[in-house]
Amino acid sequence: MNKKIIAFDFLRALAIVMIIPAHLSNYLFSIYGKLALYAFDPYFANMGLGLFIFMSGYLLYYNNHSIKSLQNVFDFYRKRLLRIYPLYWAALATFVLVFYVFAPRLNSGFVFPDSENVFGLSNVLVHVLGLQILLAPTYASPMLTLYFVGLIICFYAIYPLLIMFSKSTKLLLLSSFIIYLGLFSISKTFNIIDHRFFMFFLIFVFGILTCKESQFGKAVKLSVKSPLTHILLAVLPVIFVLTIVTGLRESMFLDPRVSVTIDTGSGTIGSSMIRSMLDSMAGLLSINPPLLQFFIDTLLLNIFTILFCVFEYSFAMKFINDKLSRSLSSVFTYIATSSYCVYLFHRPFFTLWNSGTNFINSPILRDVIMVFISIPLLFFVSYHVQTMEQNLKSSISHRKFPGKNLSFTGFFTGFNK
Repeated sequence: MNKKIIAFDFLRALAIVMIIPAHLSNYLFSIYGKLALYAFDPYFANMGLGLFIFMSGYLLYYNNHSIKSLQNVFDFYRKRLLRIYPLYWAALATFVLVFYVFAPRLNSGFVFPDSENVFGLSNVLVHVLGLQILLAPTYASPMLTLYFVGLIICFYAIYPLLIMFSKSTKLLLLSSFIIYLGLFSISKTFNIIDHRFFMFFLIFVFGILTCKESQFGKAVKLSVKSPLTHILLAVLPVIFVLTIVTGLRESMFLDPRVSVTIDTGSGTIGSSMIRSMLDSMAGLLSINPPLLQFFIDTLLLNIFTILFCVFEYSFAMKFINDKLSRSLSSVFTYIATSSYCVYLFHRPFFTLWNSGTNFINSPILRDVIMVFISIPLLFFVSYHVQTMEQNLKSSISHRKFPGKNLSFTGFFTGFNK
């Protein structure tokens, strides 16, 4: 198997493994289980999502680096829509059934936030079209994890424009900057375009640039015995810790509902003082404090996620290759293949699982069964659903476009064109 395919299977597997624990805490019953997973929520999830977005940008350019005509653009959109929407629509229908239609009878312990508004007809129709990120917050309320599909659709919509009008790296950076500022102005003027678009867009562009320049592929040569490798392996856990600590401290200091005081020996620093300093800084910059906090959040997320993506990509390109054992490579491929389906359906799956295990009285036992039985079952079912869907799409594409090979592998984008 191609070295890059194995490496990206590893990265997709890593990303979904980071996301699931962050969401799993909502479905556990033991306080010990919730505390054990608290560190994963939401910082590891954001890192995992960032890794998915980085790979999406990288693989889009890997497979579609030459878009020169409107026909190329139409072909690009057709393939992306076929890749994303069928399973997404199935997940959307499942969300409506599980969290709205049957929710009162399930008694799963999970309450979907603002369900009356989220599952209103107009909001569901917006989600059917995949426009939840573009029209939020004024005209749409994204459905928890399904917001990510709307986010990636926005990036896919922009991608052909970036490539057609950016013949060099400098032009690509300039075009990205202009698009970012233009959409940010539209967002603030009309109160549309969810803030998560602006938090992850730069990571998407970074993925494109990484593939375009190949600066972390051919240029970086890592040796197991080299000091750089030792530093790399040492830095990865530090990044995780810094992400958690920085996020927690920022949340405590900037959240008006929380009061925190630190004794420095010569005086005290309270959360109110930090917020006052933030307000003063915002005044000096002539912007409102929430906007300044958004910039801080975005800056921190992009710094940590881009560093994480660089290190993980470098590690995968060097150490995850066709020399791995067949069984280990198969594990990466299995998890990567099921990742899109797992991401789409894990919330309703966990809700139904909890509803069906209400007869178990021990919270700890329920959590153990959830972790060691339901999660492997979720990946098993998702793998086979994803495989059947891919085979069905391939069969339809061969009938409609004889002689053309349109494959649908991986999470959103794979190595097939």
